Amino acid sequence: MEYIRYARARSRGYKIDPPVLLHSMILVGSGEMLTPEFQQKWNITHVINCAENEMCPSWFPNKYPANYTCLNAVDSLDVNITSWYPKFKQIMQQYLRDNCSKVFVHCQCGINRSMFLALMFVCDVFGYEYTNTERNIITVRPCALTNPAFRNQVIGALSKKSS
Repeated sequence: MEYIRYARARSRGYKIDPPVLLHSMILVGSGEMLTPEFQQKWNITHVINCAENEMCPSWFPNKYPANYTCLNAVDSLDVNITSWYPKFKQIMQQYLRDNCSKVFVHCQCGINRSMFLALMFVCDVFGYEYTNTERNIITVRPCALTNPAFRNQVIGALSKKSS
């Protein structure tokens, strides 16, 4: 945990900390990052918005409606983020099969909803080890993964799956 405190001290905020490439086809960050230039730079073909529709710049869903999904997940200590995981997993697997180049996963700030759902996905589906993946995310995007309830929920769900 000392490492996490050190890494967080280097955060310049969700608007400046870079997105995280969790897998060659999965990029995670804030909704504000999604500009036409960002899409082109990262070769983004599909988007999963883990927040409300208003948190995604309207140009992407208007231009590519078949390549966009909004989950309407809530970021709160009082909700269980894993309740959105089955739909997230289904959509992600569909997008990855759809000849996509890269899926951009975002929420409002790219800190909790999108990061924890994407983290759970790569650990569940690709077998990534949780602690190393969490460390890699925080190294790149120090503002990420701050909701302790989400962390406990994801760790619990992954441990149930592996036992």
